Amino acid sequence: MSIKCKAIWLFVAVVAMLSCGGKGTDTSPTSSLETEEESLDSIPLQEEIEEEPFLVEEGNPQLDGIFNDFLFAYLHSRTLRRERTAKPLRLEHPERPAEMLEQFDAEFEFGFLSGEYFTTLYGNVRQMQAEDDEELEEDSIVSLQRINLNDGTIRNFQFLREEGRWQLDGILEATFQDDDLCDFLTFYAQFCTDSLFQAQAIADPLRIVIQDTEDEEGSIDGIIDADQWQTFCPEMPSGIISNIRKGQSYGGNRIVLRKSGLSNGLQEVFTFTRERGNWRLTKYEN
Repeated sequence: MSIKCKAIWLFVAVVAMLSCGGKGTDTSPTSSLETEEESLDSIPLQEEIEEEPFLVEEGNPQLDGIFNDFLFAYLHSRTLRRERTAKPLRLEHPERPAEMLEQFDAEFEFGFLSGEYFTTLYGNVRQMQAEDDEELEEDSIVSLQRINLNDGTIRNFQFLREEGRWQLDGILEATFQDDDLCDFLTFYAQFCTDSLFQAQAIADPLRIVIQDTEDEEGSIDGIIDADQWQTFCPEMPSGIISNIRKGQSYGGNRIVLRKSGLSNGLQEVFTFTRERGNWRLTKYEN
């Protein structure tokens, strides 16, 4: 092992001891979701936004410009959800006729976004970098996906921007087999829950880029051995995850999974590469 690698591994070991010391407490995404969903009954989702009503005013460029800004306001304002949800709302099923929903329980449907973070999948790093702060054109369609890794189902919430206004326009139910991410999602559903399988799907060596605790603006870039990954132990998104699709393409041999904090600056990026038909984690950064 090189001197640089040893230095990085020493740093990783310290971080690992600090981060893994509290494993007795259940910090899984499922636990986080249950806690946050319980809090929905006592803390109205719209409270923060209604304190700043200008954010939901019609014609406000902050509201209908960048999709992520609109989504934040939509999720936290009952008034906005009521005004920007198609009535009736079309629900399409893969094997039976579509339904027209007169009632839509948004707090229940979007409960999977009430945890501490959300995830987005990209076909490469360039897509991820180009997506940030991108204002989409008129007549754009964005699909907010609720991906259930436990049962292999996907619920696509289709948002349409028409005449300068975003609106939830319909819902499409699907399975992994209906999605162009099928191969990766099937792999990842096992990767995030099966420690033995995960250990076999780690690149050796694995590249890591981690924040330098002694320099807020700096980072440490290096490699660790595959068998050191379990000690490093970052929390892998599992259970039900999200994906915001704004036209990303997934036809290549790389998937970038970004984990973004909802109320803080948390960001972790996992890069997976398909080699000889098998997916492997080849890079981690925070």
